[in-house]
Amino acid sequence: MKKLNKQVQEKAEALNQWILNQDIVKEYQRYEKKIQNDEVLKALEKELKQMQQAIVKAKHLNNDCESLIQAYQKKKKSFDENPLVYNYLVLKEEVNALLNQIQNDINLELKKKS
Repeated sequence: MKKLNKQVQEKAEALNQWILNQDIVKEYQRYEKKIQNDEVLKALEKELKQMQQAIVKAKHLNNDCESLIQAYQKKKKSFDENPLVYNYLVLKEEVNALLNQIQNDINLELKKKS
């Protein structure tokens, strides 16, 4: 990967710091940490991943997995509706929208200069 010149690197670091100082990003990080420290949610997330793998394996083997899919969807719904997870996912969308907007702004500026 090409090394950034010093001026570009300084601007990138300043932008990174600006992003990290945004209230929405700070709130997102708080929720992320709460979820990471919640043993019940971590266990449920692990179980969901295992169920996903079982579904993929069953499909690969052409086995009927409809009951497994329904069980997964029920458990996933319960996980997603947990207030911590729900708020985290909403904030994640907002942070992604912010980052997409920044990317679009950068791309527009770069097009203007070329």
